[in-house]
Amino acid sequence: MSESGSKVEAVQDDFRVAVQETVKATGLADNQFKYQSGQVYNASELEGDLEGFLGACGDNGAGYKYDYSAPIEGDKKYSADEWEPQSEKIRAKWESLGWEVKNVAPGTKDAPEITIGASTPAGVTVLYTVSDGGVDYIRVSSPCSAEIPAPSSSASAS
Repeated sequence: MSESGSKVEAVQDDFRVAVQETVKATGLADNQFKYQSGQVYNASELEGDLEGFLGACGDNGAGYKYDYSAPIEGDKKYSADEWEPQSEKIRAKWESLGWEVKNVAPGTKDAPEITIGASTPAGVTVLYTVSDGGVDYIRVSSPCSAEIPAPSSSASAS
């Protein structure tokens, strides 16, 4: 396999792990999470082709660049005193995977929240927020790269 193919596979693997393990670490069931589109999250949909998560993120002059993205929101409401213990569960999971975890934003008086972030070895970024309104919000994105293949626009005619 080419070095480029290995990099794509590493990004895909880290993307899957970041989404699935973060959702699992919340302690909620898959069906308690939805994508921004309203579709209910299911961990098994990440096991196959990730084409549904692929999007164009720019044009480098030689062609489009692509990334994977998954914004997911939970439906459980947490009180403000539950935010820190909930974010610490996620931090512990990410650290067990060997990822460096950072506090991203403590929130403000007008928009209170806790946001933590991590980056995987392949460069996938994952953010976890629990905020005013108290829901889990997970944002996972891969690097924007020309190496990630574009979705096929036509089927083979053989």
